[in-house]
Amino acid sequence: MNIRTEKIESGEEEIIIRYREMTSEISHAIEYLNRADRSIAGRKGKQLFLLEYGDILYFECVDNAVFAYTDSEAYQIQFSLSELEDRTKSMSFFRCNKSFIVNIKKITALKSNLGNRIDATLKNGEHIVISRHYAKRLREILKGGEEDE
Repeated sequence: MNIRTEKIESGEEEIIIRYREMTSEISHAIEYLNRADRSIAGRKGKQLFLLEYGDILYFECVDNAVFAYTDSEAYQIQFSLSELEDRTKSMSFFRCNKSFIVNIKKITALKSNLGNRIDATLKNGEHIVISRHYAKRLREILKGGEEDE
């Protein structure tokens, strides 16, 4: 597959995808592009904020409430982790345990722990445990394997 880019001086930007047959690779690219600039609403106190997915370090479920965490803030989200997992599947997010979905691009270090678990250090210094159930899948993703099962 060839990728060609062209800079334009004026006019509307567009992306054209030409294909003979729709493959999963092309389908993933289209889905990614459709979601690339999306944001999600998060509540902090009485205020509602639009959060860009790229600014989110992870989502966490605490006492049946789901929160999105950025470098310095936490916002309550009105989606379940299952819904978020589906919404972010074409992005760089990964379900790492029962209560967390982490943005893989925000991980700065990984360390193997006992019981086949992985300790992930995030960009802001926080640590998240990737359970043994999800550790194998993360290793596959990091080796360049398919991101969807």
